[in-house]
Amino acid sequence: MDSEIIYSSFGIVVLVIIIFFVLRSKEAVPTRSQEEKKAQIISDYKQKIKNILSTVSEDERVEKKKKLLAQISNELALNIYFDEDDIREVILSLSKE
Repeated sequence: MDSEIIYSSFGIVVLVIIIFFVLRSKEAVPTRSQEEKKAQIISDYKQKIKNILSTVSEDERVEKKKKLLAQISNELALNIYFDEDDIREVILSLSKE
């Protein structure tokens, strides 16, 4: 009889501790909208292109830019936030930079 009371009280204490930690960990995590994520991805790619092309000579610039745009297009095709039309728009805007 004593062991049943000990095991029951131990179980209740463990359950209360688990509930306490679960409720305590529910902090608000700031989330960004899909449009904000897209804008961040695009601005990151713009910065990447500027950084890479600034170190390249004018002769190699066009060829390097083509390779970068192809790489970015492939990466965006795998991204869940972009469909084909979005990818075309992004690549077109990046090619004008």
